[in-house]
Amino acid sequence: MPQLRPPIAVVRGGYSGEAVISHQSAERMMIAIDRELYDPFYVTITRDAWSCGSPEGAILAFDRGGFRIDRGAGMEPFAFALIAIHGTPGEDGKLQGYLDMLGVPYQTGGVVNMAITFSKYATTALLRQAGFTTADSMLLTDGGTDPATIAERIGFPCFVKPDQSGSSLGISKVRSADALPKALALAFAESNAVMVEAAVTGRELTCGVVRTAGTTRALPLCEVRTPREFFDYHAKYHDKATEEIVPAPVPDMVTHLCQARSAAIYDALGCRGMVRVDHIWTGEVLSTIEVNTTPGFSAASIFPKMLQAEGLAVEDLINDLVQDGLQTAGTR
Repeated sequence: MPQLRPPIAVVRGGYSGEAVISHQSAERMMIAIDRELYDPFYVTITRDAWSCGSPEGAILAFDRGGFRIDRGAGMEPFAFALIAIHGTPGEDGKLQGYLDMLGVPYQTGGVVNMAITFSKYATTALLRQAGFTTADSMLLTDGGTDPATIAERIGFPCFVKPDQSGSSLGISKVRSADALPKALALAFAESNAVMVEAAVTGRELTCGVVRTAGTTRALPLCEVRTPREFFDYHAKYHDKATEEIVPAPVPDMVTHLCQARSAAIYDALGCRGMVRVDHIWTGEVLSTIEVNTTPGFSAASIFPKMLQAEGLAVEDLINDLVQDGLQTAGTR
């Protein structure tokens, strides 16, 4: 009997408003997987159910309790999971903990890394403690904070952000105390904790970082330009006037600084796989604003554009991540 190729799960969906983006990222990963080496399947997670299907749409028997699939010869565990979920439970450590308990390797950071970086406030607070430059911020856990306290502590303009959310959902730029109640309500609708962050003015730069074969590698920068107040959900996915310029047209000194800073943050936080680190360059200071540990991976996403500018094929990277993960799991 011929040896079956290792079954690979491409995990998509999730519980947040980013599920539709997750399906697009998962599709790009699925296309990239080498079918001569691996046998990939979608595992789709919703609040109501988990299901498993072939790339062609056939439904297969799936055991959620053991993360196992039946390819026709009985239940067997998946050999590896490519996590393409943006938001909970794939970006906050929950899925990673489940897979760790079952002994299934995956390409993202581990439980602690994902849990910390899913909190915008925890991430920037930890980065400040480690000596990286970030904007001043405060965390709110209820809607009763006096606007005067925010004005005194943070000032205006400021950003009001759900502490645990992605794709800029629920984020507002606030220029006066009068606008705070509406912004806070919008943010609390997305998360039970909200970060209020001082606005930093400058050029928005983002840098992809990957780690394969034991080496951390920073990719070419992307500069994001939008005519809107900031790079919100509409600007990311709908506004044709938004520009994502790769490589970013900035001086070499800024490029090298941003790449070095992004790689250092990646290593300091214990990241794995594909990560995107977002910064603002004020003209004098590079301020880090966010670390995205499961960046969008659709054809229209920034990360594949950075890979292309680096001369890295999407197919090579995805298969390298799977191979590295399988090899690492085999040495534990």
